[in-house]
Amino acid sequence: MHSKESFKFFIQSWIDGIHAIVTRLQSVPVDTLHESDQRDLISAFMDHQELLFSTKGSLTSEDPVFGAHLPWINSFCRALQWYRGWRPTAAFRLAESSQMVPPEQVPAIEEMRVTTKAEEAALEQDASSVEIGIIKAVLNGGGMRSMDLTIKALFRRLAMSADMIRMDAIRRVVGMLPLAETIGYLLLLGKMEANFYGLDDDDDDDDDDGGCD
Repeated sequence: MHSKESFKFFIQSWIDGIHAIVTRLQSVPVDTLHESDQRDLISAFMDHQELLFSTKGSLTSEDPVFGAHLPWINSFCRALQWYRGWRPTAAFRLAESSQMVPPEQVPAIEEMRVTTKAEEAALEQDASSVEIGIIKAVLNGGGMRSMDLTIKALFRRLAMSADMIRMDAIRRVVGMLPLAETIGYLLLLGKMEANFYGLDDDDDDDDDDGGCD
């Protein structure tokens, strides 16, 4: 199966799974009597998130250039893409926009944002260095086979590093929020990701803004 079809097959299955978790998040009571159920759902969400990133990593190993661009998502989401996914600092904006951050935790979330921004900047700098390295290799007449392997390895490393930054950002927010607020936050995050990674039947339709609102 070609990487594009593999990605689409996996993403549809993953989105079905996140929808199921979102439904459970919507229905779980957020009181102290159901804390065990809440923790189980948070664990299920985080496991499902790690499945997304680990599977993307495996598929990217097969076709790093393809995996770096997620060409199946609609054109609007494509414009918002940051290294084949959403920008990690969006994890903090989502928590803040939903007013789930307790006032006493505002300084902590700002500190987390600064850390994540630094990680984003470091990856962007790394990507610039990769581009310069590729240009130099071409100008120096490097062997095409060795260059191809090197470029694939570099794309794979950048893509997997980006997903690691995203996962760390989610963990930071989840680790900071109270239990009930975590349920609400993951509910919003699950909906956002289902929209972001949702399949666009016409990959070339630039007029379809799809579900990335």
